[in-house]
Amino acid sequence: MFELMLRELWATGWRRGRAGSRMWTVIAVAAGGVRLIRYVARDGDAVLYRTRVMPGDQFEIVATPAPKKARRKK
Repeated sequence: MFELMLRELWATGWRRGRAGSRMWTVIAVAAGGVRLIRYVARDGDAVLYRTRVMPGDQFEIVATPAPKKARRKK
């Protein structure tokens, strides 16, 4: 929710700031700065799956490398 508000403030501020409004330019810079700080300070990995493990349960984690992108010939 907060991220959505910051994104909207940044987008509106950037659009109106380019049209000549100094106040909206300041708002865009402030919202962009807060978004950048939140991005840099975020936790490393996102939780993809979570479940309770009970005694006797077994689980297997399989990781496969991402497919390589094909290079275009010039």
